Amino acid sequence: MIQKENFLELETKIEPLVKQKKLKSNEAKQLLDQYYTLMIHYLEQINQIEYFDINKIEEYPIIPMNFIERYHYINERKYHFMGYRQMVTLINELIKMNARYQLKRKREAKLNNDNQK
Repeated sequence: MIQKENFLELETKIEPLVKQKKLKSNEAKQLLDQYYTLMIHYLEQINQIEYFDINKIEEYPIIPMNFIERYHYINERKYHFMGYRQMVTLINELIKMNARYQLKRKREAKLNNDNQK
């Protein structure tokens, strides 16, 4: 199960390369690819889907606003500072949205349970 700590671990490796302006180095590219892959797997996990498909985005319950535009922006600029920052921002939003979604599901389940009694 992917958690916030998985992203933070990669961020601690990427941030020094950001400060050194080495995001286009082979090391940074590998780390950014890992971060991107982790982001996609997290999307799959929280939306309970097997494979992420941008064409089915409207079917997924946990997707931030302007996701399609941001997704394309990240794909075009993955090895640039702003592409990386957009991924970090997107991850933070997804984590918060997932927490709200899980709370909502628990409340709905409790209400359904209470109504069945």
